[in-house]
Amino acid sequence: MKTLIRNLLIACIAILFSSSVGAQNIRFGVFVDPQLSWFTSDTKKLTPNGPVFGVNSGFAFEKYFADRYAITTGASVNFTGGNLKYNEPDFKIETRDSLYTIGTGASAKVKGQYISIPVGFKFKTNEIGYATFYAQLGLTGNIRVKGYVWEDWNKIDKEVIVNEQLPLGYVAYYFGAGVEYSLGGPSAIQVGLNFTNGLTSAFEVDHEKTTPSNGKITLGALSLRLGMVF
Repeated sequence: MKTLIRNLLIACIAILFSSSVGAQNIRFGVFVDPQLSWFTSDTKKLTPNGPVFGVNSGFAFEKYFADRYAITTGASVNFTGGNLKYNEPDFKIETRDSLYTIGTGASAKVKGQYISIPVGFKFKTNEIGYATFYAQLGLTGNIRVKGYVWEDWNKIDKEVIVNEQLPLGYVAYYFGAGVEYSLGGPSAIQVGLNFTNGLTSAFEVDHEKTTPSNGKITLGALSLRLGMVF
């Protein structure tokens, strides 16, 4: 996974500083994406227990290699997570304050702060009136900054979770669609929907538990794109 994230970063640098396409084919954008995110699990030991609200905000670059086709990248600060229900005894959550045993049937809310770096493709229609419709897809590398946990039984209230339970990062794929409404010239307001789903694990069930496998826990999200491109 570290190799894939490194390759994504290299691809971003190559896209941004390549001189093969003129500056007139580059667009810059800013966005704030309200989102609902959730965990998915491939084991009955931990099951998803509802989404949480978060925000993904940052900037984007689009570099067009044809009239209506672009390579996209950028960076954002992404607050994402979900609720997990523990279905077996003796699992633990470790924070900077303490090591907690989570009871069977208890639910914990976990939210992480990540630096997200996407690399993908964008396809758009010809302008219809003042509107241009687009679709996009690609991969996102998410580098963990910090994580928090809440759990009622142990009275855990937004404690910082130890790094071992949140991997250094995870990789996800995304796709979405939307519309850009022209404000004149290259500037436009952008509104759309994006779906993200994890490819690699975003949470370690219990890094101290010695069972052969505790399953794979990934993150998904549905976000509303609110932005402006220039």
